[in-house]
Amino acid sequence: MLKEGVEVVRAKARANRINWDEVLTELGRRDILSVLLEAGPTMNGSALAAGIVHKLFLFYAPKISGESRVPFATAPKLNLPLLQGVRTQQFGPDLSIEAYLRDAYKE
Repeated sequence: MLKEGVEVVRAKARANRINWDEVLTELGRRDILSVLLEAGPTMNGSALAAGIVHKLFLFYAPKISGESRVPFATAPKLNLPLLQGVRTQQFGPDLSIEAYLRDAYKE
């Protein structure tokens, strides 16, 4: 534990990617039930493909994204279910989309 209150825990990779099983096992061991994943399209796609995402909260800021059209998630054969409870909110030119992929309490 660093004096700033941050602890870095290393997890073994699987196929040169994050091993979500190992990460979730460690989080569960620590009684952590909810995680905010603020990442780029590769990690977002990996989490979605692993089926561990229950809720999406996407912020889109055209001034930041510019013309590059960066996707929020990339993964081979990413088949998302229909989004549930979709809410949108606009902040000037920026937009947020909140939606559920599945109900974590019904599983």
